[in-house]
Amino acid sequence: MKREQFLFLCVLVFSLHNVKAQSNCRTPNDEPAMCVPIRECSILYDAVLSRDPEVIRFLRESQCGNAGGPLVCCGSTAEWRTSAPTIANRRPDLLPEDCGRQEDNKILNGQTTHPTEFPWTALLGYRNASGYEQFSCGGSTHFSNLAYFFQEDNKILNGQTTHPTEFPNASGYEQFSCGATLINERYVLTAAHCVTGRILRAVGALVKVRLGEWNTETNPDCFGTQPKVCTDKPQDFGVEQAIPHREYVDGSRDRYHDIALIRMNGQAKNTQFVRPVCLPKPDTEVTTGQRLSVVGWGKTETGRYSPVKLKLKVPIVSESNCNRMFNRAGVNVRTSQLCAGGEKDKDSCNGIVSFGAVCGTEGWPGIYTRVSRYRDWIEGNIRP
Repeated sequence: MKREQFLFLCVLVFSLHNVKAQSNCRTPNDEPAMCVPIRECSILYDAVLSRDPEVIRFLRESQCGNAGGPLVCCGSTAEWRTSAPTIANRRPDLLPEDCGRQEDNKILNGQTTHPTEFPWTALLGYRNASGYEQFSCGGSTHFSNLAYFFQEDNKILNGQTTHPTEFPNASGYEQFSCGATLINERYVLTAAHCVTGRILRAVGALVKVRLGEWNTETNPDCFGTQPKVCTDKPQDFGVEQAIPHREYVDGSRDRYHDIALIRMNGQAKNTQFVRPVCLPKPDTEVTTGQRLSVVGWGKTETGRYSPVKLKLKVPIVSESNCNRMFNRAGVNVRTSQLCAGGEKDKDSCNGIVSFGAVCGTEGWPGIYTRVSRYRDWIEGNIRP
């Protein structure tokens, strides 16, 4: 046995109560399983060498006895599942069936517009100590299975300008750091690091959610010439409650569970510029190379903030290739995360993008929270 495995197994043997091997048990994820010697449970045995504190904690809590060596409750995973606190508390009925809908494109004076594309993006407003309010915008929100993560550089490289009704659920103003996505009339989904920890100390208190914004420098936002088309006034709401995932650790290198809900103090009104997204189901998968949309304001390749929403498509990167890159930096990408991007000068460094390398660096994708893995958590933390 390798020394690392031996040392870990010594640590694992912390409970010496007698449990018969092959008895029934429940894993830390409350999954029914069998209590077996760890050597007979390949999924946990292979995880023994992990240096991830969460995996180590999962292994310890999987121990179900000792019989000449540790017995473990052998389930289907060596990771915590991001489920709701209890199944009884889940409220899937609060997620709208009329979601993810966009109106057909229209032709105005020979120019193709996308009037209602991605109407679920939102901006988050912060108030600093002097009382000055500023909006931080979700520059990277992908709507197939990406969650919203926010990288530090806040740039959108080689993006295309959107039209006023594309991504109508994004909200922002003046400064761009965080964004969100509308999931029902009272809640937006964002990154945990946008509602807790360092950003609140550096920027100020989170006080507002804006929906239906397009150009942060004009009001109303208009496009086209003959006829001129103008958007509705943005919908602004106060923050009634911010709900970061309870296992998110502010400042952690890996940013596991970097996801949060924000409950607004009023109900969003569905318009052609404001509509909720459809959340992916737990079994939703994406394929390597599949291109997904990111959208937001943020900084452009010129280093200046864009006042209008931009959009960009980035490719999904395989988990193995992503880990090959980030393991060098001491980061282990989990199945609850998703890698996308990594093309030279094409990136979105703002959004539920959790983190990544320098924005637009070839070969280094951004790391996103995989929303499908958090569907139960979302349903367990929303209320009417």
